[in-house]
Amino acid sequence: MTITHCITHQIHPDESGAPALHLRETELPVDDQVETLAADLKRAYLSRINREYGRFSEASQENGLAGELAQFCTEQVDFVTLSSRLGKQLLQRMQELGSELRGHLILFIEQQHEQQALYLFIVSQRIASRINERQEVEPVLTLDFGASMMALKVDLTLWRSEAGDAYLSMSPSRARGMAELLQQLAGFSASVDKAAATRDFLERIETFSQKLPEEQVGDFRNQVVEYCVEQDLQDAPVEIGGLSQALDGVDTSAFSSYLADHLPEGGGRLLLDRKSLRRYVKFAGRERDLAISFSSYQLNKRIHYQAESDTLSITGLPKMLRSQLLGHVEE
Repeated sequence: MTITHCITHQIHPDESGAPALHLRETELPVDDQVETLAADLKRAYLSRINREYGRFSEASQENGLAGELAQFCTEQVDFVTLSSRLGKQLLQRMQELGSELRGHLILFIEQQHEQQALYLFIVSQRIASRINERQEVEPVLTLDFGASMMALKVDLTLWRSEAGDAYLSMSPSRARGMAELLQQLAGFSASVDKAAATRDFLERIETFSQKLPEEQVGDFRNQVVEYCVEQDLQDAPVEIGGLSQALDGVDTSAFSSYLADHLPEGGGRLLLDRKSLRRYVKFAGRERDLAISFSSYQLNKRIHYQAESDTLSITGLPKMLRSQLLGHVEE
């Protein structure tokens, strides 16, 4: 990963408690620490299952993030100006929505070969503890990469090429009003229903799996899901050609042709829902004193579910579990 620009701005309450913005006037020099921060932020963003994909709304094309980026990409403004304008827009949105935040606005641009992307993060601070050089425990402020973090990504290469609708993605925090704050700042318009696309995709996978020998079905499903989840973790679409080549024990030409014929037009590049993919190969659930998980292909084979009585029956327990149960009975 190559970072070409990076800057941070501070967000904090003023004396009256109203949100205030402290702008940095120069870019951060890209050193090991900046590279590490960018990698940590990106890793936290990619771990999120709730990433939404879309494009800039028509109303925001001339202003907001889209307008500012257009000026930056045509070199009408520099990166510092771009970031400070976005910081001021964020502050205005926070004041309008009555949002509270103590933390940082962090922006960086990543260049990977021909691909260029802008990342924008709104990161809160949290208090942690450290032991100082006098062996004393003292509080220290750190960045919170957890649920409070908000993130935006603009695939600048895809956006400029006008080749797709999913060049903009965002991951809001779960705090009340923060999703609206991020949507307004980005001018975000959703255009990809990942859950619906995943349901349709998995229906095609299941239909194709029925043509395979029974002993190959489980491995086939697992290979498909592993590849698709890995693509999601890299924020990359699933392409039919790449998926076909990643499968072992399957006629890749027949599989590729089948998907091309049965997926909707434009389905050659898919953004899929990671949670739905994992549920396709594994059922799982837990309560306080009970945890159950099993591969989905075991349903109606070793494992049977009776909906009327809400009962799960298992035939042929794992050896370790069986040994524990027998030992308990003998006691």
